[in-house]
Order: sequence, then C-alpha cells, then structure tokens
Amino acid sequence: LLPNSTTPLGSFDGYRLPHEADQVQVVGPGGPAESRALMVFYRFSTLLATSDTSVKDSIAHTDSIQFTFNVVRRNTDVPGVRLALHALPIVTDSTATFASTAPYFADSTLIATFPVPDTLTSGTVSVTVVPGALAHYQTDSMQVGIGLSMVSTGPAFVSLGATDTIPPARVARFVQVDTSNGSKLVTRADSQTIYFHTFVADSTKLPTPQGLVIGGMQAARAFMELHVPQELLDSTLIIRATLLLPPVSATFGAPGDTIRLRVQELGADFGPKSPLVTLSTDSARTGLVAVGSSDTVRVDITDILRAWHSNSALPHNVMLRVIPEAGSIDWLELAPSDTASIQGALRITYGLPFRLPGR
Repeated sequence: LLPNSTTPLGSFDGYRLPHEADQVQVVGPGGPAESRALMVFYRFSTLLATSDTSVKDSIAHTDSIQFTFNVVRRNTDVPGVRLALHALPIVTDSTATFASTAPYFADSTLIATFPVPDTLTSGTVSVTVVPGALAHYQTDSMQVGIGLSMVSTGPAFVSLGATDTIPPARVARFVQVDTSNGSKLVTRADSQTIYFHTFVADSTKLPTPQGLVIGGMQAARAFMELHVPQELLDSTLIIRATLLLPPVSATFGAPGDTIRLRVQELGADFGPKSPLVTLSTDSARTGLVAVGSSDTVRVDITDILRAWHSNSALPHNVMLRVIPEAGSIDWLELAPSDTASIQGALRITYGLPFRLPGR
C-alpha cells in the first residue's frame, strides 16, 4: 500500500452539457434536487411520410399522437412511479433553466400522466394523447415540444435515452388518409425523433462543492498525479494495481442511482486539454459508486501502470470522469490538494522477475 500517493491537480467542467448528453434524467420531488426533461421534436410534414402506394399522402385528419420514451435506468425501490407530460414551447433551447421553465409545469399545461411499470428496469414506455391536447401541434406547423416531470410516492429517478447512441424518444401520429382509389379512409402512421433535448435541475437544492468535483450536469473532470516508485515500474511485474479514492462527503445525486467513475491515462500533459488514451473496453478502469455513499472508491488501474512500464514517455497523470457525462445530477467530490489526511492511495501487487541461478 502506498498511502498519500496521489496529488490532485484540479477539476474543470464544461466538457459536455446536458443538451449534448446521451441521456436526460428526471428526478422526482423529495430527493436531493428535482430535475425535469425538456424535448422538442422534429416537425411533421403536412403530408403523410409513407412509401405505401395503396394510400394517398394527403391527411384527412389526425386521430392521436403517441410518445415513446426509452428508459435507460431507474431505481426500482419506489413503486408507482409516473411521468407527467407537459406542453412546452417549440423554441425551448439550451438557455432554459428550472426556474424559467417552471410556468410550463403548472396544472394548466399538463397533457397526461403515465406509469413507469414497477418491473421495468430498462425498455420503452409510451403514452397516447389526442392532438387537441398539444397546443403547438397545429399553431406551430406540426411541431411538438414537451416537458417531463415525475410523480412518485418517494424519492425516485428515471434516465431516458436522448441521442442515436442511446435510442431517443419518438413521437408518432396516427392519421386518416384516403386509399389510392378514394374508396375509404384508412389509418396510417409516421413518426419523428427529437430535435433538441436537455434537462434542468433545481439549482437551489444543489450543494456548493468544496473539493474536486467529478461529474454533474457540467461534466466536471478531475486530474491527478500518481506517485509510483520508478523501481516498481522498471524492475517488477505489476500483477494488480488499485486506485483508492476516499470522497470528502457522501456522493451527491439522484436517489438510488449509481455513478460509473472512469479513470483514464493521458497521452500527454497539457492540463485540462490533455489528450486521452483510448480504452480497449467500455468497462476498463471503471468503479461503481452508490449515490449517498461515503465509502472509499476502488478502481482497477493495472493496465495503466503496465502502459507506464512499457512507455516511459507517458506522464504519470490520470483523468477521472463520470460515464455518461452530463447525463445526470450525480457527482463525486474528492479532497483538494491541501487536505493530505484524506488523499488517495495506491495498492499494488507485484512480482519480482525470475532469474536463473548464476545470472
């Protein structure tokens, strides 16, 4: 064990923002901080988008609108979770805040509520509404903006896919069109995906960090120097290396969520703009941190030390970030450099090289 073998170099944010994230997080009331998702969908055409030659593309009328959301993760210890669908202006953009959008989450803007089944940990949920419930659908030329908040009996969260990387929400319209010979009306459907997405959190409930922040809605990353004796790298076989990181406080975030903390080596040391070394697998150098936990975080970094053994030109610095970035309110806080009593440590298991007798 190498105690106090880490030196924090600083924490920087803004690497990614909520409207660029792969996920949006809806956190209900009663938890550390409530958050709401905002989405604007691509515009529908006035004609049906179809390759079906048995029908005409002119729309007689719209029967219903269906929204489908992709649940990526959620906590399952609170039963009866429901999402509330509200109407938003289609001009909603990345400048939106929890306070500025509060009027759009009033009872008067509520379109529908729908359940997230207790047994669903990931998968899709849908809700169908009548077109007249969507004020902007007709007046703003067939486009829809919506907000999602949570109704629950206890602190809960739901994270939803928001990009092509993690399939985003879709809106489908079910319309009546004439058959090609005009003999009768039949039902057909087309759909659109989201044009813009973000989520906003109640900033009055977000604590002020005192140390090095990793994660959060601003995608903060921390940089750290690791002090590994050169003789260990040069003259031993590294069997296992574990980075031990004690948080300075309980991990902040959505109730029941788990943070994925990733440690990455740097290809060169240019401060917050340092290039990263590409990981071989998604799970490499990743530790799990339960929200609310103050336990020491353990991350296997064996391959990082082996890389330093193979390439002495690499800096002995690492970057820490939360995966996915900017997709939740969750963050981890480590001690700054002037708090030596709770600095990180390295636990290294190594073997001495085998030498033949007489050599």
